[in-house]
Amino acid sequence: MTLHKILYWPHLLCGVLAAVLILIMSVTGVLLTYERQIIVWAEKTYDRPVSSNIDPINIDEILKINSDKFNGIEIRSVKISNDPEAPLVISSKENYYINRYSGDILGNGPTKLKAFFSELRSMHRWLSMEGENRAVARMFTGAANLMFLFIVLSGIYLWFPRTLNWRNIKNILFFRKTKSTRARDFNWHNVMGIWSAIPLVVIISTASVFYYSWANNLVYTLAGESPPVRGSTNNNPPQTTIIQNVSFESMFQKATQQMDGWTTITMSYPKDADKDVRFSIDTGNGGEPHKKSDLYLSRDDGKISNWEPFSDYSAGRRARSMIRFLHTGEALGLVGQTIAGIVSFVAIIMIWTGLALAYRKYIKPSLKKKTA
Repeated sequence: MTLHKILYWPHLLCGVLAAVLILIMSVTGVLLTYERQIIVWAEKTYDRPVSSNIDPINIDEILKINSDKFNGIEIRSVKISNDPEAPLVISSKENYYINRYSGDILGNGPTKLKAFFSELRSMHRWLSMEGENRAVARMFTGAANLMFLFIVLSGIYLWFPRTLNWRNIKNILFFRKTKSTRARDFNWHNVMGIWSAIPLVVIISTASVFYYSWANNLVYTLAGESPPVRGSTNNNPPQTTIIQNVSFESMFQKATQQMDGWTTITMSYPKDADKDVRFSIDTGNGGEPHKKSDLYLSRDDGKISNWEPFSDYSAGRRARSMIRFLHTGEALGLVGQTIAGIVSFVAIIMIWTGLALAYRKYIKPSLKKKTA
């Protein structure tokens, strides 16, 4: 038996068994392509024209003005944008968009739009299941993802003609006129498969890290590091409450001076026992981890406790940070997102043409015989 036949049958069976799940993940992947840009566009409705004679209100004052509205709500973060018209965003269980020049709460943002994308992600990852059913759904989508990886890798070999010459290679590299729907589907399946193989391998293999701990650990192992231990317990006695001696406003001002060209700065709201306040300084669009840096400022005197640009991360941590955004293409900017969206759409066509070819070759003849 040739290697071609050895790979062909598992390739076909995986395609048939995982077709529906791969189709669901591909369709939702297409719809999620420009999620970040769409949400940013929707948030523009909260921007306000700014007079050159008005200065923004002190951040501590904004928190004080709206303290009654935040009463009992755990604040998670405070984010400012380098755009003077953009509102300040306070995140808790929901987001609060606040006018930086009046302190007024403008609203909670495009909540319906975010809920829509959240539901799409839930469908993409675990088929919108909840509770215990979510773990079962993850098992199926994770298995389908691995099957898809095998389909693409085996397809790279199967797509190449047995006789290597330019005429045969040209037939699988480019679209051509065909005389039947079967020939058209075969041509589309080959052409789209060979041109999308590399980005699909990246998208699928990075998704495996989210499903399986062994895949996540492999990232660190390949980087020459020991995987971090999750769920470790902290046996240290509870710390006393740290007094906030430095204003958040002065901390934000220091963060803005730390790096030129920043687009957003997000402060993780400190807990009572935190000695430092963490600021995430982003010079990109929010989906480019290599353009983010972490600044830690002391709550006691406001001095820099630690400065961690992306370049200072360990190799394993850099790789793991990139994987989440390589999966969506965001790590490569708008071009990467577009490529990820295109190949996700191509995957839909590949699944459809693959099933059509299998039906015509194996199911249709049997039905004809049965009818006769």
